[in-house]
Amino acid sequence: MISRLLLPFMTLLFFYSESLFVHLFPNEEWFDQKIIVPHFLIIVLFFICAFYQYRTALLYGFIFGFLFDIYYTEINGIYLVLFPFVIFLSHQMMRILHNNLFVLGMISLVNLSVLEFLVYQINLIIQRTDLTFMQFVDWRLWPTLVLNVLFYIVVAFPLRNYLLRKRKEWLDE
Repeated sequence: MISRLLLPFMTLLFFYSESLFVHLFPNEEWFDQKIIVPHFLIIVLFFICAFYQYRTALLYGFIFGFLFDIYYTEINGIYLVLFPFVIFLSHQMMRILHNNLFVLGMISLVNLSVLEFLVYQINLIIQRTDLTFMQFVDWRLWPTLVLNVLFYIVVAFPLRNYLLRKRKEWLDE
């Protein structure tokens, strides 16, 4: 029973860890005009998609996308649609490419860039941002990708091993 609740609980912890990171990380003192956005949750969802089960990742994408919209943004529906979309893209790429940590890292970078770019475009269309594209890339995209690559490096091996064990348990049932 506890084993079944561990994955949703862990995903929920990564969801909340994003806001904790933003509050505890001294962004303004260290970086001038840089916007660093942690995307720990979507990286975990990419791992679930690659090493556990696509349908579970997609379901969590919808659920946590909805929660993300309610908890973090003022515009409902952006992440509800974009999280499952980038999970779908990740799944399609993983079907073509080999399923290993390096490839998943590259796919995660591409899909995080797609996610950030689509959110930027939506905010630009509804006039919620006045950043030019080059400002967006310099101030938000690159710092965000660097942070999330560091997160990926830290959690890659333990998370992959846990999800492969969980998948083996699921297949044995």
